[in-house]
Amino acid sequence: MIHSGAIDSAWLITGFLIAGWCYARLLFPWRPLLQDLRMQWPALVIATLALLVLWHIRATVLNGLSLHLLGAMLCTLVFGPRLALVPLSTVLVVAEATSGASWWTLGLNASLLVLWPIALSTLISVVVRKLPANIFVFIFVGGFFGSAAVVVLTGWLLTLMLWLTQSMSWGPLLEDYGMYWMLVGFSEAWLTGMLLTVMVVYKPDAVRLFDAVRYIDNA
Repeated sequence: MIHSGAIDSAWLITGFLIAGWCYARLLFPWRPLLQDLRMQWPALVIATLALLVLWHIRATVLNGLSLHLLGAMLCTLVFGPRLALVPLSTVLVVAEATSGASWWTLGLNASLLVLWPIALSTLISVVVRKLPANIFVFIFVGGFFGSAAVVVLTGWLLTLMLWLTQSMSWGPLLEDYGMYWMLVGFSEAWLTGMLLTVMVVYKPDAVRLFDAVRYIDNA
């Protein structure tokens, strides 16, 4: 997460513009979304509480920079990209409030830690649907390797952004921050793969992007 608001205002404004446009595209039309919220609110509350714990289990590695699990791939598979915004955005706001980050960075952090991971997760889910209709393909490619890819690419984009905004020099960022995201990706892959396996076996209807007819009935 980018904490300091003392970076070029152009980056901060760009972050708010990107975040505002993406949220507007994802949240409207809002009536179907409200209906989904009414139906899914217990699961969304559980997901939000779980993410609050995961995001606050942090490893600080460099000048206050920390690494943590994201949970974006699992949320996208379970709720779809639109509803996934709810727990991830809520957790981001809480993280901003509790970490002492400047609120001017909210738009940039939302673009990097919420919208970008959801976009990657959605893209991976589309790719998975083009692969053979095998439940293990869904779990391992979509859940295990997909979640690892989302975390690593998000971490690397955050590393690049910290360098572009001149928050830190490239050498320490790459060696002491960027590379550690691969370890976080491995951890997230195991957690997502395990939870996704349990859900598609015992409660497949709870995973919105899992097609039981495609992966189970036609097996």
